[in-house]
Amino acid sequence: MSSLSFRSRAFSLSALAIFALSVSASGPINVASADQAGSPSVQQIIDALKPRKTRGLSVKPTQAEVERAKVIDDLKTKAASRGLSVPEREELAKAVSDKPSLDFVIYFDFNSATISSRSKASLDALGTALQDASLKGASIMVAGHTDAKGRSEYNQTLSERRADSVRKYLNDKFNIPTGDLTVVGYGAEHLKDKASPYASVNRRVQIVNLTDAKAASASKPISDPAQ
Repeated sequence: MSSLSFRSRAFSLSALAIFALSVSASGPINVASADQAGSPSVQQIIDALKPRKTRGLSVKPTQAEVERAKVIDDLKTKAASRGLSVPEREELAKAVSDKPSLDFVIYFDFNSATISSRSKASLDALGTALQDASLKGASIMVAGHTDAKGRSEYNQTLSERRADSVRKYLNDKFNIPTGDLTVVGYGAEHLKDKASPYASVNRRVQIVNLTDAKAASASKPISDPAQ
């Protein structure tokens, strides 16, 4: 999975907006960069995040699907009250690996979790997409990722803070319930380009739709414990 830009020199490097659009109907998500095409439209974001239907809704979920839904719900609950441990983050990454997903660069002020004004148009497009009827009420994970610069502890904490800033922006401006947005920080644990660990492509925020039609019938949504 994948996260945000972080730490000293990492902040001074420029980054192109990169979106990972889901284009496969089954199996691992194919990630397509939009470096030259620019930010996707609201409709493109909707299409990327809509649950993929691989079987009819009348087909009963398999035991493996039910168990995976329970794992995701359990980790969502834990993430709402505390940071996840490394094994828990890896378990969650594996459980959501084939979920509809997109990731993109979000700019922040230097050494800060304050979102730069240059990224607000991208977040506005995301917020508008999440209000669409096909996504409204979906359980969404906001995952922060960094490059490999700096201390792992610092990157981990900052990835969480920046992902939380994205959640707060979506909640404040678009009234997306905080209980629908699960924040996870991965630091540099899941580099997008392992061959270039300091590359800007590694600094991203990943948005994952945790809800699908079959899993929704197998488990109840997690409510925000703060509410």
